[in-house]
Amino acid sequence: MQLHMPNTLKHSVLFDPDLPTAKDVLSAICCVATHYAIKPSFDLAKLAADLSLKLTAPEYADSPLSKEIAKRLLNQWSLIVDEHQALKAKVLPTHATLQ
Repeated sequence: MQLHMPNTLKHSVLFDPDLPTAKDVLSAICCVATHYAIKPSFDLAKLAADLSLKLTAPEYADSPLSKEIAKRLLNQWSLIVDEHQALKAKVLPTHATLQ
């Protein structure tokens, strides 16, 4: 008697099954970047940064170049998110009694 184990692949926590290939993730990033270029917002920057983080998953690393692109995209979008947060903190400074 032979036991049949389901063939389940273990994916990293960054992998998104709704975006099964690096091409899919890059397409999503391009779409978000286009919307960001038209009307910049913190939410779009955060979404692009999150997608860039997903792109760093080992499942999407087809080559050293794709790893480098993922790293650079994550760095660039993270900087944009940080700029939005710094601007928000400057415009809306937190008051000690509100914390």
